[in-house]
Amino acid sequence: MKAAVQGRKDCVTALLLAGADLQAVDPVKGKTARDWATLTGRFETLVQIRSLLQRPRAEQFSSRYRPEWPALAELVAKALSPKSRGQRLSEKIRSALTFSFPKDPEEDGVMDHMVRMTTCLASPFVATACRTICPDSPPEVGKRRPAVPEILEEHTPAQDPESEPGRRPGNVSEEEEGDGGRRGG
Repeated sequence: MKAAVQGRKDCVTALLLAGADLQAVDPVKGKTARDWATLTGRFETLVQIRSLLQRPRAEQFSSRYRPEWPALAELVAKALSPKSRGQRLSEKIRSALTFSFPKDPEEDGVMDHMVRMTTCLASPFVATACRTICPDSPPEVGKRRPAVPEILEEHTPAQDPESEPGRRPGNVSEEEEGDGGRRGG
């Protein structure tokens, strides 16, 4: 709720994808995080919450996601389709006389695909830099995610006392000989 009140949309995103409850109510005022964001005028945070609820699962972090853009085949076919002289002329005139103003990127457009493709597990950027421990359990809104120490505890084998660094089988340290850790006597 504090992140929503302060308008920290990145924190809200991280908390929601880590399993924070969006329906949790403030015990004093009886408001949810969404209500607080509305009350304090944090429009960007509200937009972020809405977009997370529309697409609650980050599918690019799943091992099953493949970086393919579904709209690409259709757009290539449209660009390569034969056009008459009249169509080409009208396109040239339209492009010469049209002013293009900056606008928001379209939903599931090329920018969304580029972000998903470069952050997915199959991406060459990510594949060389890291290895995920839970590839079949991507972040999802409302699903509790374990903390890093919990994940490491679950996936790290216990160390044997024999495999301590700097210790070789057959070597006996001074403490084990009965020295008791005293030196120089």
